[in-house]
Amino acid sequence: MTAEIRATAPGNGFADPMKSRFFYHFLPYLACLLACSAVNLFYFPSTTVFPDEQRILASAVRLAATGEFWVWGDRAWEMPGTALFYTPAVWLFGPQAAILPIRFAQSVLLLIQCGLVALITRRLFRNGQAPYIAASVTALYPFFIFYQGLLLSETLFDTLLLASIAALFWWRDRGFRIDAALVVVSLCFALATLTKATLTILPPLLIAATAWTAGATIRRSLAILAAAACLYAALLSPWWIRNATLLHTFIPFTTSSAQNLYLGNNPHNLTAGASWATDVDYAFTQKLLALPDEIERQRIFGKLAVDYIKQEPAAFAIAAGRKFLRFWNIVPNADDFKAGLYALISAVSFGPVLMLALLCVGRRWRQWRALSPLYLIIGYFTLLHIVTIASLRYRLPLEPLLIVLAAEPLAAIVAFVRQRYATIRTVRT
Repeated sequence: MTAEIRATAPGNGFADPMKSRFFYHFLPYLACLLACSAVNLFYFPSTTVFPDEQRILASAVRLAATGEFWVWGDRAWEMPGTALFYTPAVWLFGPQAAILPIRFAQSVLLLIQCGLVALITRRLFRNGQAPYIAASVTALYPFFIFYQGLLLSETLFDTLLLASIAALFWWRDRGFRIDAALVVVSLCFALATLTKATLTILPPLLIAATAWTAGATIRRSLAILAAAACLYAALLSPWWIRNATLLHTFIPFTTSSAQNLYLGNNPHNLTAGASWATDVDYAFTQKLLALPDEIERQRIFGKLAVDYIKQEPAAFAIAAGRKFLRFWNIVPNADDFKAGLYALISAVSFGPVLMLALLCVGRRWRQWRALSPLYLIIGYFTLLHIVTIASLRYRLPLEPLLIVLAAEPLAAIVAFVRQRYATIRTVRT
């Protein structure tokens, strides 16, 4: 007995099982942090890269200086969450020096995403290896590592969306009651919406649908819908009140949504693209974009888009099909990136994830009720972007969910290979 204790004690050449297990589970997070640090320090310059980054950073700088949220000359062009998240770094370090701290803060958000993906996978599949595989894929997924280095809304929004989904499954497993857990779910979704308006009215509907697919009656599902809608509205109400005070009208989300609808649906967009330089009448749209009244600008863009859809339903349907292909393309759509190294990285990362996720849908078709919240979110984002504009960037929030689904068959494949290997070794010995 003494010899056994001595043999397994630390320092005697034998690894401590607890320490080895901890290192094993911590390894994806360490790899993620190292990859993000390398990208942030050596790949990206010390300045912003894209115009959207400049806009969001400028909003954060103005918010830090004045306490007021502006997007250039507009008051509600986009949601304020990302600018609010960046403001402390801007206030502490100054506009230019804040870029690197913001990037490292987003690295932490990506680490949180790894943990949330593992948590969601565990709740859905109860498989010992699948959560670890999901976290590992998320940790080293090229698109996530790339976007965490950009001062855009994607990383913060994706983290809050994953937190909302994790809270949703937690609430469902607790018995989908109208209680404090429902408040937590609604709060997470409201914070995600305040970061990016893409969710719009989906959260209350998703919460009610989750309850119904989990076994709630129609009457109880409607009661949950009413409660979730009231909570969601109450949590968004500060944004609504602020907009009504400044703009003297009800703006539930942003004043830029109609612009995206017009960009994707106008007579000059023949390729279902998403470029203000090539997919619109440039001179005409510049005049509209120069209008100082953002409410009037929103109204005009919305009317032009709706009129076009009504007058050209066939063209709208054809464009929707093209947008679907753009949205789910396994390589980038932009001419500069659709070939070469970037296309290869996209194909070998997203391609297998997509195929494995589809395999999971087939393998787990009897469990569609348990997986329905993920399916509804994927379907909603797809529909929204084939109606408006589509690109790989807008698909990014769905890719953690696809990784969750892909982890289940991948874990089964790993288990099968291990079993076969163990069997072969047993036979040989």
